Amino acid sequence: MRISLAEVRSKGQDHPHLQADPTYARWVMRKLSPIMTFAVVRWTPLSADAVTGLAVASGLGAAGLALVWSPAAFLGAALLLQLAYLWDTVDGEVARVRGTSGKRGSYLDLIGHVVQNQALYASGAAALILVTDSAGWALAISLIGLGLAAPFGEQARAQVLGTSVGRLGVHGSSEPSQPRPSWSRPGALGYWAYRRLAFLWAYPASMNLFCIALLADAAQMFADPGGGPLVLPAYTAVFLLTLAVKQVANAIRILMHERWPVVT
Repeated sequence: MRISLAEVRSKGQDHPHLQADPTYARWVMRKLSPIMTFAVVRWTPLSADAVTGLAVASGLGAAGLALVWSPAAFLGAALLLQLAYLWDTVDGEVARVRGTSGKRGSYLDLIGHVVQNQALYASGAAALILVTDSAGWALAISLIGLGLAAPFGEQARAQVLGTSVGRLGVHGSSEPSQPRPSWSRPGALGYWAYRRLAFLWAYPASMNLFCIALLADAAQMFADPGGGPLVLPAYTAVFLLTLAVKQVANAIRILMHERWPVVT
């Protein structure tokens, strides 16, 4: 396909939803992605779906490498996670440049996020269980966290009401930002603070935090060749437990405060 890099930037990144991209995507990935997109559309026959497949394969490869306790493997896992996110940025640009974008591709993209996230959480849970010598609390956190990782509250609501869960996808929210409440309303203030921090459980922030944990463990295992990972299992324990609490609390909030239609 005869196209210039400038045309790739114009066509590939001309979409309203890109305005809601996280800061990391705007400052890093959206700067690199046009180069990758240009290479794909200029010299390969790869479709947007195929690029999504490359993103999923990279994410699964990272989860697999995270099971190998060595500095090189952990460094490779972090790099593969970043590559997965880059491919995840490129697939939409390829679709827009080739004129094949649509809801089917968006659906496949979200499925890819879920698969990659679950694989990464499972790798972290395996590290937690092995480091703690299969402690009961570690097994409980792993099972509860992995079991409740899917955003069932928003998905179930969307299925019942026939609405969208919002484009932030796997663990994000589409609610608009609200001004900070006064200190005299601690409940509202706490919920406002939660909304401001909710991105930490969402892709790509959660993936980037896993990358930081992998890099930290790679450094400490390089300094102590006989040691195992410490940061990854500790972070996984905190992440999965708080994620499970977040999902259940969100479902309860929807049950209590959502205006459900009455069927007569």
